Amino acid sequence: MMEYTIFALIGFSIILLFVSFFRKDRVKEIEEQLDQLTLSTMQEIYQIKKRLKALEEELLMSEEDWIKPTHTYSKQEKIFLLYKQGLSNEQIARQIGLPIEEVNMIIQRMMARNEK
Repeated sequence: MMEYTIFALIGFSIILLFVSFFRKDRVKEIEEQLDQLTLSTMQEIYQIKKRLKALEEELLMSEEDWIKPTHTYSKQEKIFLLYKQGLSNEQIARQIGLPIEEVNMIIQRMMARNEK
């Protein structure tokens, strides 16, 4: 009878040993979840820092960079825009760097085009 008990205990211990190998380790699962959370948090922090750096660069741009036109105007367009803003022909000639006669001709041409 004692022998059967010993064999039963040995058999039971072998079964428990196999079960322990195939059983999921909850601590390992929690560690993996923590690693994933840490990784995703680090990625988010990196993205936020990248966006923050871009915003800082935009804020540090000089005033000239903000004012730069996206469209480059021809001399004729510049002259007509300045004329529309109320500058005199002499002021326009000085600002553009052309003779007053040429500025007068360009303004007359542009006015004739706009009347059509």
